[in-house]
Amino acid sequence: MRRLEHTLAAVRDELGCDHRAPFAALYVRVQESLQHVLRDRPTFFTEPTWAARDLNAAFVSRYLDAYRSDRNGQPVPRAWSIAFTVARTGQTNAAQDALLGANAHIQRDMSYVLAELGLVAPNGISRKADFDRAQAVLDRAYEPAVQDLTRHYDPLLAAADARWNPVANLTAHELLVLWRHNAWHYAERLTAATTPEEFRRVSAAIEDNAATWGTLLAAVQVPGYRLVRDGYCRGGRPGTPVSPSRAWAPPQLPASLASGRLLRRD
Repeated sequence: MRRLEHTLAAVRDELGCDHRAPFAALYVRVQESLQHVLRDRPTFFTEPTWAARDLNAAFVSRYLDAYRSDRNGQPVPRAWSIAFTVARTGQTNAAQDALLGANAHIQRDMSYVLAELGLVAPNGISRKADFDRAQAVLDRAYEPAVQDLTRHYDPLLAAADARWNPVANLTAHELLVLWRHNAWHYAERLTAATTPEEFRRVSAAIEDNAATWGTLLAAVQVPGYRLVRDGYCRGGRPGTPVSPSRAWAPPQLPASLASGRLLRRD
């Protein structure tokens, strides 16, 4: 976990004021939180070698693969393409950038990682309980991550409620809970697929769902806000930022997403 934290911190530092940095900064805090949880509660996970080592390492590797592919001009999955493209060209805020990365990583990457590692332990017990316990790691990381984003990347977050995000009436916590629920659900479907065609249908549903959320998260943009953010990050600390109450009108969620139901292609 320490090695993974250092690797992610190196990515964050390499990015500097690049708008891909907020997600990397968030991910560093998640690694710190995971270490703290295991230090304070060593029996927190039933299968700690799976939750904190195997799953964590494979999951981080998925992000690093996407980041390096994008950096090298190679194609990346649609949800990641949305996140990286918006980071390079959009007029979003740092919370949106962090959530766009989290969406691609959780709703897209996590499903494949879970299916590859197996949803059942060698003793036959489902790993769902440990997967659900990991939500506490994200919850612990949230406030330090918001403080990092506010301090280094975006003045808007200091003026907004700490739970603010660009999706109507859903806190960041609720989004992460829903997205992780979706990831496990799709992993179950991948695992249950009995033919290559069935696997491809589930995979297409995963890609569509994550891309739909990415499009939604990127929908609200404010012309000129990129300059505000960049000046703030580079130390210019310009004056009063754009008021979130005037500049941001959260988009309406599609009914299938607002109700927590999962998008399906079949």
